[in-house]
Amino acid sequence: MLRKLFTLLFVVSVLILKSQSIGDSLNAVHYEINVTEINTVNKTISAHTNVWITPVEGDISGISLELIELDVDSVFVDGEINTYSHSDGIVLIPLETVIGVGDTIQVGVYYHGQPFNEAWGGFHFAGEYAFNLGVGFQSIPHNLGKAWFPCIDDFTDRATYDLFATVDNDKKAIGGGLLIETIDNENGTTTWHWQLNHNIPTYLESITTGEYVLTLDEYFGIQDTLPINIYTRPQDASKVAGTFVNLKAITRLFEDHFGPYPFGRIGFTATSLGAMEHATNVSYPHSGINGNTSLEWWYTHELSHMWFGDMVTCSSAEDMWINEGWATFCQIFYLEGIYGQDEFLVTMRDKHKEVLQKTHIVDNGYYALNNIPQQYTYGSTAYDKGAVVTNALRTYLGDAIFFDAITAFLQNFAFQSVSSYDMRDFLTSHTGIDMNGFFDTWVFTPGTPHYSIDSTSYSEGQIDIWLKQKFKGADYIGDDNIVQIAYLKDNFDLVYDTVVFSGRTGHSVKQLNFQPLAVLVDPLERMMDATTDNFTEIDSQGEYIFPDTYFKIIVEEINENSFIQANHNWVYPDSLKEMVPELELSTSRYWKIDGFIPEETQAQGRFYYDNNAYLDGELIDSQTDSVVILFRESAANDWHIIPQNRMGIWSVGYIFVDELKIGEYTLAVYDISVGETYEIVHQNYKIYPNPAKGKIKFDFPEKGDYFVQLVDSRGGIVDSLNFTEKRRSWSPAGSDFSTGTYLLYIFNSGKLISVEKIIFVN
Repeated sequence: MLRKLFTLLFVVSVLILKSQSIGDSLNAVHYEINVTEINTVNKTISAHTNVWITPVEGDISGISLELIELDVDSVFVDGEINTYSHSDGIVLIPLETVIGVGDTIQVGVYYHGQPFNEAWGGFHFAGEYAFNLGVGFQSIPHNLGKAWFPCIDDFTDRATYDLFATVDNDKKAIGGGLLIETIDNENGTTTWHWQLNHNIPTYLESITTGEYVLTLDEYFGIQDTLPINIYTRPQDASKVAGTFVNLKAITRLFEDHFGPYPFGRIGFTATSLGAMEHATNVSYPHSGINGNTSLEWWYTHELSHMWFGDMVTCSSAEDMWINEGWATFCQIFYLEGIYGQDEFLVTMRDKHKEVLQKTHIVDNGYYALNNIPQQYTYGSTAYDKGAVVTNALRTYLGDAIFFDAITAFLQNFAFQSVSSYDMRDFLTSHTGIDMNGFFDTWVFTPGTPHYSIDSTSYSEGQIDIWLKQKFKGADYIGDDNIVQIAYLKDNFDLVYDTVVFSGRTGHSVKQLNFQPLAVLVDPLERMMDATTDNFTEIDSQGEYIFPDTYFKIIVEEINENSFIQANHNWVYPDSLKEMVPELELSTSRYWKIDGFIPEETQAQGRFYYDNNAYLDGELIDSQTDSVVILFRESAANDWHIIPQNRMGIWSVGYIFVDELKIGEYTLAVYDISVGETYEIVHQNYKIYPNPAKGKIKFDFPEKGDYFVQLVDSRGGIVDSLNFTEKRRSWSPAGSDFSTGTYLLYIFNSGKLISVEKIIFVN
């Protein structure tokens, strides 16, 4: 009867376990993994694992462990053979006696077979080498400790480990932690015993076997002297010194900013696939050990995981930015300490632009950092946007507070799993700064905020600044925004400041003892909002390229210096105040050219357009779209067309603005397939005949400063004309061009008054 009761209780517990994570009810305290044979010919292993388990809550009548692909031979509970079942990757083990909180039992599982692997994660064989990679990109859930030992396989269950791995005497077996001993079995094999006494999730435990050469070194850390173990193929041993020449300096940089190295060994082992941040035993690709520093960012990323991911781990796959976003930030941040701030700024700007332009396309959508779908756990959102948001947090708090708070965060949650909410709440408590606004805007909402200055006004030592907020990728407006700005002085020095506002618009009043030539938004691009920009002082004729802005200046005449900030805004421009039929503005980007241009300076601006998905695909989608540039001096003005020339075809090319001015510029298209095809008659003017045979006539009610420009269906300018009379006849280009449909842009005193469609026939 008692046996039947236990069986009934076990069935009930199994049903509960299948509806939730195993780790919700059980905790693995310690694993002893014994890999007794690795057959690289048949690609099989034989092993047995002992795991010490305790209930998390309630009474437990059965144990569930995850083990995929491999065949179970037998199961023992506290040294006694036990019944079990194994299906769908779960080993179900009924218990003779119910156990509760405070009880610990030892479960032993003997197993063998061909381990699971996918294209990246799992247990792999490569010639005479074998190794595991703890996560899979394709597998969901991603954790793959279960590919080579029975375990509770998630991000939150943490345990200590002993690994015993037996290999032929001419091979080495490397695991996590410290090497305790090697045992000569006197049969041509050696057993390697590694011990890791820090609590880590199962996906961070590791094994690597093969014909390795060990390069030994040591690092004098801020708390302890640590061994450095780098295992490589024999042919790569000579490349170790050149590859890892900066390893100690990078480790010191991370210790200085994030606290002591959290483990007892710094270790890298070369594998045919990688890189993977197994605790103290990073699997690192053979190609990464190349004898120079060209790929040191790669091992820097993995090294930083010892803090971000290994010591403190995301509590769910959806929060993977806590692991990968911070490690990607670190692989860029290290440049600041090793190579200087300029290297850091340039590389972070490149990453920032990549996020704004491509991440939502690569990952098929905009996602909140704490809620990334599991098919994109290891996508651009977690890695790249996560790094950019980490840098935004650094800017928001300032370096002193940021590094102090993150060090405290890591120590507080050492060897635990955390969520974005845990991070938010800890930073709020530790810094005394309410972090709800930042996390709501940057972490819990898809996309990226955008900040701009609508206008400024200076009077008697006071400057009023009116700001605006938009959002790329979400219908959202954030609060507690801290915006970096700079005042441009007469000598072109920049004086930096911040303004704070909430909501869609804001107003800030500052005391300033000089009248600035301009007020620039975030010229060093530290905020990581939805802009990419660059600035420069212009002191001579020539071409000036502004990286990552799709903009260039060609200076033709100059008498005194100019200062230009080219700001590429990755959000929609403000709409037209007065709608123009068939004219459509870009929905994804516009430029603001800010700074100071003296009146005597003659400069041409070149703007790039491209209908690929990363830029203008939503705006320009057919040959009937004639692309133009519109301009406005400020938010108080309406958009209007200005004199311009186009170089390229309808889908890709450049638009040249003849007289560049301070103000905003946006792309727009006019659909030449829509509109009247007969005589064009308006209340105040007439253009006829239409269709025309080489000559058209203009009839205006009064004299003016008229400028007309004829553009073909590919966007090329056929001819243009200036005149002041009320009536004028015109034969464009001597009528020596192909018949077809054209656009006629009509300006008066520099302002576009109409865009008309004209048909020329034989």
